[in-house]
Amino acid sequence: MDDEKWEEPPEDNGLTLGPEETLQREIEKSKSLKVDRLRLKDEIEKLKEQKENLQEKNRQLHRRINALSSETPNSQPETPAIKKNELIPFLIALSLFSALFFLFRN
Repeated sequence: MDDEKWEEPPEDNGLTLGPEETLQREIEKSKSLKVDRLRLKDEIEKLKEQKENLQEKNRQLHRRINALSSETPNSQPETPAIKKNELIPFLIALSLFSALFFLFRN
């Protein structure tokens, strides 16, 4: 904050301030402090909301990582099984073609 706001201004012509002026300055200081306090409370609330949102995103990412890492070992054995299943029709077709080729070659 700016500390210069709170410095007492020099008195005019060596005269001291009257009670009304002193009271008015104190009221202005009090109002300014209240405004600053409200602004800081709003800022704290916004930061708390951001923190909660970031914590929730962090939890979601951890759950996602755990889900992906638990899927990884299961998906590795399935991959060769899928490849074998894809090769079976190809092997059948190849063996039929070979058999037909040898039969009609003679």
